[in-house]
Amino acid sequence: MKPHTTAMGLTFANPVGLAAGFDRSGQQAAALSELGFGHIEIGTIVAGQAAMIAAPRCGSRLGINIGSGRRGLDPQVIEDYATALRAAYDSADYVCANLSSPFAGRDGDSFGVDQLISRMKRDVEACAAQTGRRVPLLVKVEGGFKGSPLPAAIAATRHHGLDGLVLVSACLERIAAICQYLNGAAVISVGGIASGADISARLAAGASLVQIYTAFVRDGAIGLHRMLTELEAL
Repeated sequence: MKPHTTAMGLTFANPVGLAAGFDRSGQQAAALSELGFGHIEIGTIVAGQAAMIAAPRCGSRLGINIGSGRRGLDPQVIEDYATALRAAYDSADYVCANLSSPFAGRDGDSFGVDQLISRMKRDVEACAAQTGRRVPLLVKVEGGFKGSPLPAAIAATRHHGLDGLVLVSACLERIAAICQYLNGAAVISVGGIASGADISARLAAGASLVQIYTAFVRDGAIGLHRMLTELEAL
């Protein structure tokens, strides 16, 4: 394994990150970064949460996963995403708009997906012009079933030139097909990763980075270190 991994114009200490959902507020990010993750994705952060401004900087790369506390994907929800994006921008190494939200009544095929992604792209460019610092923008979405049409959010990611995708899928063929479709945009693969061999397979399929969640909840830092050691030995 190479000592560092490059994706989205950023350098990561290793390709393994912690998925959003474990640290919803960002208050544990600094401590989690000491465990050896290449990146930590906090959230989902919604408009109005103070933590999205105060999220601590940490040794690992910091991704901020944003969303809305409302259901669906109407214009007000899109405005919520925009508000969260602007508040998270200064603290984040990358921002990820969450469209893997079954309990919020939205997903990668929700009506309004293209409008959301278009708006997020415009806002990122505006923030970059104002701050002189460009933060990569991604979308998190379920990959869908092998052979099924790609979710609209994936097509919009390519059309609007986003930096990448957090892809929820354990199907290597589907991951490879989506990586190829995105034509160079970064893919962060999440779902069903429990070993160094799993990580290696996702990277071989075209993913730039991976994220774990269940394996970390079950095995903690010991499991992370085991996977990194296994990956290095391959």
